[in-house]
Amino acid sequence: MDHDFKVEELVTQPALAIRETAAAAEIPAKMGECFDALGRFFGERRIPFAGPPFAYYHSWSDAETVMDVGFPVPPGTAGEGRIRAVTLPGGRIVTGTHVGPYDKIVDTYTAMEAWMKANGLAPAAHMWETYMTDPQMEPDPSKWVTRLFWPVA
Repeated sequence: MDHDFKVEELVTQPALAIRETAAAAEIPAKMGECFDALGRFFGERRIPFAGPPFAYYHSWSDAETVMDVGFPVPPGTAGEGRIRAVTLPGGRIVTGTHVGPYDKIVDTYTAMEAWMKANGLAPAAHMWETYMTDPQMEPDPSKWVTRLFWPVA
């Protein structure tokens, strides 16, 4: 499958996010809770979305994953409580596309890591993904599109 891997130079992106720690099996439920809370917060304050929803992984393991779940926002947008202002990194970043269900995304990350190594690039310890398809609008998981972003160390 062609994942469209390439190196891009990206600018930083302000965002609002909720940090969660979860075992791998808990990630979908935790993400759902975070996106619900963020949706209410954005709606109540009429904050515009400046891009698709994302999950930024600070660390990953089956036992414990630390992630920020959020949305890009206009510069200067403030959070409140557990909803914090964060910045998605800029710089040299390998990007790619995963098409299909979320439970198969690890296969695309594995392919991306192999592509990076084959091209003499060292992956950073963190990465993020943006969700281009709303599962509530597209019920067929085989059609879900997720963009992957993995900074070069």
